[in-house]
Amino acid sequence: MAERKDTYHHPNLREALIQETEKMLAGCQLDSITLQELGLRLGVTRSAPYRHFASKNLLLCAVATRACGCFRGLLHAVRTQTGLPPEARLRQMVMTYFSFALENPDRYRLLFREPLVGENQTPELAESRARSFTELLLMLEECQSAGVTRQDDKERQALFVWSTMHGMSSLLVDKHLQLAEGEGNCLAFLCDSILRGLEVSTQPLGGIGG
Repeated sequence: MAERKDTYHHPNLREALIQETEKMLAGCQLDSITLQELGLRLGVTRSAPYRHFASKNLLLCAVATRACGCFRGLLHAVRTQTGLPPEARLRQMVMTYFSFALENPDRYRLLFREPLVGENQTPELAESRARSFTELLLMLEECQSAGVTRQDDKERQALFVWSTMHGMSSLLVDKHLQLAEGEGNCLAFLCDSILRGLEVSTQPLGGIGG
């Protein structure tokens, strides 16, 4: 009788678990991800994945950290490209945010849903998220220095831009709002509205208490 193969010994199981999770995310199977399911897909024992990740949340944190690094890389590439004025790069950064969310819905959900990664996110994920936000801060700082946006607190401006982008992206990703074919101009309109909200203005700002 043939001896049963020990399926635990995988050349790099930790990396394989992350990559298999990324495949499931690409296939919009976020809700189906479990350590047991990943173990079955990789042909390892039920206990093997737990030797690398004590819980699904820790695995998702690792995957989210990698996804956030990719996301930040896209924003960084836009911010540092040459030959475009800062306002054009800011506009491109906003559209890049929308594109990432719509083209990678489950990866986007993973980045910003605390129940998925756990309220106690890993330090690596916290740092990766902060670095992504910093890309927007640096872009706004450059726009202010060039005089193309209003001189204001950059943190507040960044929160305004980020929350607007996130709100629309979440509505689209969760299908609470759908863009009909040929209505991609809706995102361009929202992008224009964000930029108008940051423009240099000699008029007093209105609003509550204004």
